[in-house]
Amino acid sequence: MRLISWNIDSLNAALTSDSARAKLTRGVLDTIKEKDPDIIAIQETKLRSTGPTKKHQEILAEMFPEYDYVWRSSEEPARKGYAGTMFLYKNSLTPEVTKPVIGAPEPMDYEGRILTLEFDNYYVTQVYTPNSGNELKRLEDRQVWDEKYTEYLQKLDQSKPVIASGDYNVAHTPIDLKHPENNHHNAGFTDEERQDFDKLLKLGFTDTFRKVHGNV
Repeated sequence: MRLISWNIDSLNAALTSDSARAKLTRGVLDTIKEKDPDIIAIQETKLRSTGPTKKHQEILAEMFPEYDYVWRSSEEPARKGYAGTMFLYKNSLTPEVTKPVIGAPEPMDYEGRILTLEFDNYYVTQVYTPNSGNELKRLEDRQVWDEKYTEYLQKLDQSKPVIASGDYNVAHTPIDLKHPENNHHNAGFTDEERQDFDKLLKLGFTDTFRKVHGNV
């Protein structure tokens, strides 16, 4: 199975805007399509609570005719047009879709941050982890999120193997940043966030990029 995960930073802009950035984003989508993945995980879709518009659906059908898709958007009491996740998967696949609530601090569970596909022999799940924010205002809530999310993955793993993907909003080691010396206490590179990612790996999960590519 081939899985590609990407933070798109606004699916709406990518599909409907004529800006230079949107054109670059569509180029990335074309490249992803050329790789012929079985599943595409997309984070930060920023769609309305009702999901893709009719125009979005038409464009997705044209760009990805061999794929079905499921989405999860931010909804009240969370901010509108915020966060959000989507899976596109080959229409030959028939997963069971769940949109889990993990008991995170409000309104994180309403921000459309986790989607899970269940197959006969494994799970594929994606996450868009909350950012700790300016001045780390959301760090404590983020730590609770990390704990609840880890518990969720553990529960899945007790049933069948788990492929976990997404945007974890953490630079786990200094090699993951160009200038780690200048970012020690910034969101995504705090000791707390990195330690939480350590805990996840110590439970038996594998950072597949580092497994394949090493410390490069």
